[in-house]
Amino acid sequence: MNILLVEDEVHKRDEINGCVNEVFGFLPDIVDSVNSAVLKVKAVDYDLIILDMALSTFGESSGDNKKGHDQAQGGVEVLRALKAYKKTADILIVTQYPDFFIAGVKVKLKNSMGVIKSKYSQNVIGAILYTYKSKPTLQKITSILRLKK
Repeated sequence: MNILLVEDEVHKRDEINGCVNEVFGFLPDIVDSVNSAVLKVKAVDYDLIILDMALSTFGESSGDNKKGHDQAQGGVEVLRALKAYKKTADILIVTQYPDFFIAGVKVKLKNSMGVIKSKYSQNVIGAILYTYKSKPTLQKITSILRLKK
């Protein structure tokens, strides 16, 4: 199974990595920006993408060490890229925002699964409102990952 984690906050990435490792026994590929994620989904067919919706344009690993501007809808750019490259993956959204914009329309996180499926042809297996160091949040992530195993 190929898993990609798209997350630019280190503490959140570490917690999600722990969930993935607990369920699958390995760590996912990790990128920390819109640019890196788009390049990864172009190059690799992923079974599962764990996606933050608010991302920097460029990550810490970019050559000039400038993150670029934060994109509140950076995750949507990754979904757009998947569709453009005619690729599909199961998507697990893990974000700190209860709503975000898709094609200029404000969408509640709880309603995002259907919107993303119809607009970007991706199967969203979960949409989790992330809270740092929250046992219930980590349990939700782990239980959704177990269903994917």
